Amino acid sequence: MKHWTPEDVQAALGIADAAMERLRIYAALLERWQAKINLVGPDTLPDLWGRHMLDSAQLAPHIPEGARVADFGSGAGFPGLVLAALGAGGPKAEFHLVESD
Repeated sequence: MKHWTPEDVQAALGIADAAMERLRIYAALLERWQAKINLVGPDTLPDLWGRHMLDSAQLAPHIPEGARVADFGSGAGFPGLVLAALGAGGPKAEFHLVESD
């Protein structure tokens, strides 16, 4: 099974450098807090970029310009935080993440 790197995801989706920096910061925070709060399945963490980042980012082209997006049960923030970091839906798009925890 292929484990995606940040560079693989960036190349596959043509993600801008500024958006990649935001995703890298998010990934670092997720990895830091994973040990204290079970944010993602522990078996999926080694392929964070393929399993979670890529899966979330591939939705970006489907977000209309200026959309209001609600991510219910976002847990660790997938896909809402990834889509917001990518600027999906343009500068006027809004992302609202809702999680019971």
